[in-house]
Amino acid sequence: MSQGTYRQPVTRSDPGCIIVLFDRSDSMKATWSGTGASMAVGAALVLNNILLDLCITATTEVNAPVRHYFDIGVFGYGACLTNPGEGVESAFGGSLAGRGLVPLPELADHPLTVREEPSVDQMSVSAKIPIWVEPVHGYRTPMCEAIAVAGAHVYDWATAHPNSFPPIVINITDGMVTDSPYDGATLADWVARLTAIRTSDGPALFFNIFLSPTRSPEVIFPATPSGLPVPGPDLFGMSSELPGPMVANARADGIDVQPGARGLAFNVGRSTLLRVLQIGTRVPDRPY
Repeated sequence: MSQGTYRQPVTRSDPGCIIVLFDRSDSMKATWSGTGASMAVGAALVLNNILLDLCITATTEVNAPVRHYFDIGVFGYGACLTNPGEGVESAFGGSLAGRGLVPLPELADHPLTVREEPSVDQMSVSAKIPIWVEPVHGYRTPMCEAIAVAGAHVYDWATAHPNSFPPIVINITDGMVTDSPYDGATLADWVARLTAIRTSDGPALFFNIFLSPTRSPEVIFPATPSGLPVPGPDLFGMSSELPGPMVANARADGIDVQPGARGLAFNVGRSTLLRVLQIGTRVPDRPY
């Protein structure tokens, strides 16, 4: 099966789809090295920043309406708020609570709140930003269930948008999967099912970002699993190969990307998490 071209521009008639799977297991309460805050808090900060970036990029001028270039989903797995306990749920709250994929203009109009937050890199001044996702942690890591939920949304979306740039699913985690097998299928099976869904431009993309509370060398977009500690090799094996446009994005950002590089970032810090998300969500230029 063709791997696809991944060249379809994102437009209002053929929008893109971005889904973030956000680990909310108990281990996310650990302090993220060098930040003084938990990984749950830091990852939520970065997620809110990338959602804001997407909204800003989808405007043509200051104070202009946000255009419908993307449908966005963020799903937390681990602690749940709507049904207290362990599971998978939409991480959006307020008027977007319980929603799966949300059109970008609607997302822009309905943050939970606006509040002052520190800069991601801790070198700039704090600023008021919209908040869509709050930090939550508890229970184990039902990653298979999260991928199954994402896959159902990806299938429906790809069916409705057969000519769009393929859906992008980004999994942010700090731990090992705790629910494999789930519903009779292993983690690898669920990822294979997800990435078998395709548009005319190629199969859905599945990327992984691994966070660690300890200071360790960052590995960004490796072309081999050699030298990666557990669970690095497993995450590498189920990460999509970076398509050409994203290879170009990474190289433009100063990252040395070798042939066969996968969409995996391992042991990343807070500012690198933002860089990787920006690279992974920056798709071919769209005609205005």
